[in-house]
Amino acid sequence: MSTFPGALDTKADTATLEHVATLLPDEWLEPAATGDAQQCAARVLRQFDLGVDGVIMHGATPTELAPIVDAYRGIRPADAFTGWPANPGRPRAAR
Repeated sequence: MSTFPGALDTKADTATLEHVATLLPDEWLEPAATGDAQQCAARVLRQFDLGVDGVIMHGATPTELAPIVDAYRGIRPADAFTGWPANPGRPRAAR
């Protein structure tokens, strides 16, 4: 789609995005948080288990993300982020 005029995710219509989705290998989308709020919250927690420093939630509105954030609060281990900087953009100490 090198001829598409602009950012695909902001300018494409639904049919184009659905077509592009068929071109992506399954393993590229495997880490994505999809499903209901509990499934998405579990996927976010899994990313931290794998060693990420942060998770960016995008592609949804704040209203759509609210149930996921609420579900995540319910499963987040209380001490999982002890010692991490409050600013998510600031690097933390090596593990």
